[in-house]
Amino acid sequence: MFETYQNTLCIHGGWLYKVARIMPKYKYDNYCRRGPFRVMRKGRGKGSPALISWASIHEHYQQEVISLVGDPTKTDMHIIFCDYLERDVKAARYFADYLFDNGTPLAEDVQKRYAAEAAILNGIKTVINDRILRTKALGNGGLTKTWNALSDIVQELPYHLWPHSLPKNARSLQRKYKKYQEIGFEALVHQGHGHKNSEKLNSNSKQWVIGRWADQVNKVTSCAQLLDEYNERAIEKNWRVLKEEKTLYNFLHQPEIKNQWWGYRYGELKAKEKYSYQHSTKLPTMRDSLWYSDGTKLNLYYKDENGKMATCMVYEVMDAFSEVFLGYHISPTENYEAQYYAYKMAVKNSGHRPYEIKYDGAGGHKKLKNGVFLDRIAKLSIKTEPYNGKSKTIENAFYRFQHQVMKRHWYFTGQNITARAEESQANMEFILANVDNLPTLEEAKAQYAEMRKQWNQMPHFKTKEPRLSMYYDSNNPKAPAIDVFDMVDIFWVQREKPVTVTAYGISFTEAKQKHTYMVYDQDRAPDVKWLANNIDRKVTVKYDPEDMHLIWLYEDTPLGLKFLTAAETKIEISRGKQEQQDWEAQFIAKVKKANKERRIESRDTMDALMQNLGLSAEQQGLNAPHIKGLESKKRKTKESKAPSIAQVQKQVSNMEYGDLYDDY
Repeated sequence: MFETYQNTLCIHGGWLYKVARIMPKYKYDNYCRRGPFRVMRKGRGKGSPALISWASIHEHYQQEVISLVGDPTKTDMHIIFCDYLERDVKAARYFADYLFDNGTPLAEDVQKRYAAEAAILNGIKTVINDRILRTKALGNGGLTKTWNALSDIVQELPYHLWPHSLPKNARSLQRKYKKYQEIGFEALVHQGHGHKNSEKLNSNSKQWVIGRWADQVNKVTSCAQLLDEYNERAIEKNWRVLKEEKTLYNFLHQPEIKNQWWGYRYGELKAKEKYSYQHSTKLPTMRDSLWYSDGTKLNLYYKDENGKMATCMVYEVMDAFSEVFLGYHISPTENYEAQYYAYKMAVKNSGHRPYEIKYDGAGGHKKLKNGVFLDRIAKLSIKTEPYNGKSKTIENAFYRFQHQVMKRHWYFTGQNITARAEESQANMEFILANVDNLPTLEEAKAQYAEMRKQWNQMPHFKTKEPRLSMYYDSNNPKAPAIDVFDMVDIFWVQREKPVTVTAYGISFTEAKQKHTYMVYDQDRAPDVKWLANNIDRKVTVKYDPEDMHLIWLYEDTPLGLKFLTAAETKIEISRGKQEQQDWEAQFIAKVKKANKERRIESRDTMDALMQNLGLSAEQQGLNAPHIKGLESKKRKTKESKAPSIAQVQKQVSNMEYGDLYDDY
């Protein structure tokens, strides 16, 4: 509860009334506002409590604190210990380069936590190994007392500076320290992440589970039955016994596993429908210090395609220093797309990253924020306080822009409804008499672009210099220049919701337009193996809204996004032969061949597995069906000839509803 801040001994303010209960909160608040308490730092949430100068506290309150926890001016243990905490560069580098067995790196926040723990354990080593320092910091006492004191100190370290998760218990902390001394940085890595030894199923048990679930003769009816059989076999084979059937279900329903048994359990034709590449067809017939951003009405009437008077929205990004309008986008509504394109234009025109961006909470800002788009542009991205328009520089600039520039045009809509002056209103009688003479939307857009140029070249109200000159003559060392790679990194957007891979590819809708993608190999053929191994997998998509022919696919793991592959706009082919071009026929043949090869390979792999386990249909006295449409030579069958699947399907299609009741 003690801490040194700006070379001043302080006590945590909340501890006085929450833990020690030396005074009620209202009295604490009164002392902070009117004195005598000297507030060195206001509270900022977890890990950053309010700090009150120890010297400013009433003497009788100091005595109460001392009677509870001792005199901080005598032991000063927290202060001494903190003086020996240093960032460990080697630890930071070690955890930055760390990879798990499966090649996955540590997430950034985990790297920081482990590096902080290494620094704290290094500090403990310094204190323990220096007898004079140990006595000064912790007093005289045995090993148990020393570790108890160290445990208290470690837990009271400011979390925002030392974000650790070291044990609270003194003995556990001592064991962690001992292990750290023995094996080094590796002792801090949680062993349950990314290691194969954490899996509940080993390679042999996995094969048994797949095979048993795929058994076509002695079928397993449910995961509950499979769990019972598995645990019986686990005792015989010395496998790990499972507690929940959910473990088996989760394993079997991984996309790359489900692809293996689906055809055995539901029929190969069902698997073909689910896992084989499906064509998308088209029916026959022949696009600096601070920046503010905000959306507002365009304030220009125009004539829409139906000849009626209309207005729309404009989203602007403005530099607060010069009032230069840097980027904008006109659209029917203030949405994610408008904000994205306005920021993109602003960054291109500026050539620099702004230090800070301020925006309101309307439209698609949540989507921009969730996709870390704003964080990539600026060091800080902050949502402005709602219902406080007067505090936003951009709204004041909008007002003057409308009054000084836009108002000159007869089809100006007038300023905001809150502007009551007659000069702020539009002459609606004149406008309504000239609806046919209103500009089109494209003409209004072109006119608005000229108005922005005029505004940017006008004198700034303070400096009387042209706004654009002010902007380009200024230099901000903390606003780095943007290069081509930055543009790519910034303007690729991550979809908020994941997309499920299907046999048709990866499909999603943006701005009411559907996009479908497929993973292709180097020969521009669909990668049917990748597709089959990933059907039903939920993937996270990143893309450039201005050029959506290419997307990147990621898997969302507990450690962060893992890159899978790139996908391109799916090739469409003509359904009718009349309009089909030569390349389309060749493409269809290539895909058909790849699908056949994958189906046979998938069947052969599972056949080998089933035979190894003694679970094939033939080994159990029955016949396994051949792949329809691919194999002319049938497998070994019994004398009795079973009807083909085509015959069965034909019979079902010819059956009438009343036939179901013939036996009644």
